[in-house]
Amino acid sequence: MSQVNVFEITGKLNVAFDTEHKAIIDKWTNYGVTLAQFEDAVLKKGLDYAKAHGAKSWIVDSSAAKGAFSQEIQDCIGSKVFKKFSENGIKHFVTITSQSAVTNLSIKNYQAKAGPHGLKLVEATNLEDALKWLKSNG
Repeated sequence: MSQVNVFEITGKLNVAFDTEHKAIIDKWTNYGVTLAQFEDAVLKKGLDYAKAHGAKSWIVDSSAAKGAFSQEIQDCIGSKVFKKFSENGIKHFVTITSQSAVTNLSIKNYQAKAGPHGLKLVEATNLEDALKWLKSNG
């Protein structure tokens, strides 16, 4: 697996690009970010990198994440994020669930917003399974 680091919010998020699977990987450790930080990480730096490198998939690894996204971030995901993903060639949105029940509620909330934009929503138990699914279905 060949990954390139794209961006980091120290102690909260690491964004990487998997060159083999053409996938952005957001590895969250803490959902306690501001809307401005979220939009900069996802809609600016992450999406710009995805477009420039032909990404087809976006993996959100929340396996170690704590907390929940604010309502304004949830609203942003529903109104902007999935629409922008779809417009820019992202076909698959893969989520890796958390150990935290609170974080999993946040994940379920934003997953529900993916369908109307034509993204294939996939759940995986870990990053290896997510990448195997992409290799078979990507």
